[in-house]
Amino acid sequence: MSDDNKATRTIDQILKDELEVIKAKRANTNPDDGADDPLKNLFGIALSGGGIRSATINLGILEIFNTFCILQKADYLSTVSGGGYCGGYFQAKFHGNRSYRTIFTNNDIHKLREYGDYLIPQTGIKKFFNMLRLAGGFLASFLMNLVWLALFFGTQFFLGKVISEVCCIEFGWRFLVYWLPFVAVAVLAYHYFFHYLRHVKLWSSNLLNYAEGVLLFLLIIAYALFWFNSTHIYFSSSIIGLLIVAGLFLVTGFFANPNILTFHRFYRDRLATAYLKPSGKTYNRIKVAELYPTNNKPQGQYPPYPLINTCLNLSGKVKDGYRGSKASDYFLLSPLYCGSKLTGYISTASRFYKRMTLSTAVAVSGAAVNPEMGRRSNGVLAFFMTLLNLQLGYWTHNPSIKSSFPLTWWPYYEILELFNRTNSEKARVNISDGGHIENLAIYELLRRKCKLIIAIDAGEDPDFEFSDLTELIIRAENELGVRIKFRAGQEPEYRIKPATSNGFSKSHFALADISELPGNPQGEYRGILVYIKSSMMEPTSWKNIEKGKPEYASFMYKTYHPSFPHESTADQFFDHDQWEAYYQLGRYMAGELLGVEMRDDAEVTRKANDVCKKTITELSDFLSGKT
Repeated sequence: MSDDNKATRTIDQILKDELEVIKAKRANTNPDDGADDPLKNLFGIALSGGGIRSATINLGILEIFNTFCILQKADYLSTVSGGGYCGGYFQAKFHGNRSYRTIFTNNDIHKLREYGDYLIPQTGIKKFFNMLRLAGGFLASFLMNLVWLALFFGTQFFLGKVISEVCCIEFGWRFLVYWLPFVAVAVLAYHYFFHYLRHVKLWSSNLLNYAEGVLLFLLIIAYALFWFNSTHIYFSSSIIGLLIVAGLFLVTGFFANPNILTFHRFYRDRLATAYLKPSGKTYNRIKVAELYPTNNKPQGQYPPYPLINTCLNLSGKVKDGYRGSKASDYFLLSPLYCGSKLTGYISTASRFYKRMTLSTAVAVSGAAVNPEMGRRSNGVLAFFMTLLNLQLGYWTHNPSIKSSFPLTWWPYYEILELFNRTNSEKARVNISDGGHIENLAIYELLRRKCKLIIAIDAGEDPDFEFSDLTELIIRAENELGVRIKFRAGQEPEYRIKPATSNGFSKSHFALADISELPGNPQGEYRGILVYIKSSMMEPTSWKNIEKGKPEYASFMYKTYHPSFPHESTADQFFDHDQWEAYYQLGRYMAGELLGVEMRDDAEVTRKANDVCKKTITELSDFLSGKT
């Protein structure tokens, strides 16, 4: 790797450096899996978005994967949004213990269950005070974020007064005030009574609308000048007021950091408390750059290389060579590099990113509520969400900017967000929930040509439309030249979508082949996608469901909650029963994939020992049904 931490890299350069650390990881953790040439069988796991629902399902699945040594075989762990909660827990716990055996302890599972409603956790008097903290956190951030707006409008007010006092006589505001209304009434009367008579139409509707718009603008200006002038405030006091307010606006603008003053900080802290402090230990201050060795000589075991997916928002000016993607790009946060294809990638050890914590990265990846939302961005919504401080996104350093002034004047970026004009040409760029561009976290694994991908789709999809999967398939073909084709009889609509007769799925997973499109200059790439979807299979015998067994909680919960396991993502307040149902469903889904009966502990142990002995290639053959 280059020593120049400020230099940007291309996607090909960062993939090359990632392979070097993966070689070192394999040499220590999986010596039988071809450390010399990992490209032959790169293996990645993807955890989708879906809030607390996704985090809980994925927790159950990863626990079983860990028992079967699948997690430690993985080269990459790609996460987005709610899947990042679970991925963050795993990375934090592993960082503290450096052992796969102590990841999913009973104490940690109990603690995570207690924090199912992580925004206002606990019960009784503790819950009451947590509710106060939520209300206080939102109100305080809302009021503090209004300071720059109040000063901004105050500056405009005094500027208007100065202009009106200096210029009102010269521009004859009385003429505007008295005569413009008559002109406006005449134009509207013509439009109302005469314009429909085609044979006397003098102006087109288009021209009339222009005239009406100009008249409206002039009326607003005229009455504003009249109001300013009628207050009878002396010229000198207006100048003084302008200097004071504008000075405050300028100075406080350097402190109006939306990464601190918006609700992002509260959201980050709640996620850190719930997921990044397992067993009572504090791991929430871990830096992203610390999650993986950078000297290519790791000691002991290391986790799958984390890919934390976010969305780069580009609602404003877009470069000519990057159009058609609805104003967004894939922005990666990882231990070695951060950035996107559009901005380039910069070393995470650089001064711009070395302080980014895992808790911040997880919160940004799950910043679903934000004025800028990638392909879902809307100018009107952006305006009101900025005013109401509904912002969970993050303003980070633009990797394409080699240097920047040590201080940032934040109102400039807030105004860009207010008017939906974010772009990739300023020193700061806006990033938000990775689900705003790709909600399955599979894209980056395809970009790295992983030969085996296990993807868990725990997004909200009550009608089983598979929209996230469909969009990924389209993006993979258009942007990567990669085709994902499900095998005959393995189509998700046939295999996973519940039957109308009983409401249950045939299976939790489906298999697809990955291949290059003909003529792709990148070379041949073939792999397997194991696609797992939140779903319910009919139990072998409803009467024989035993309390305490994995399927019990899920099936009994569904009895009273028919929308399970696709309850609304807006529900981020899981009680114990709800949390347990999703967690046990995840375990049960992983068991079905591995062909093991989860209620039989002896069978789980026997099959786990067998799978643990498999290499990645053998595991791929096992999961694809070739053996």
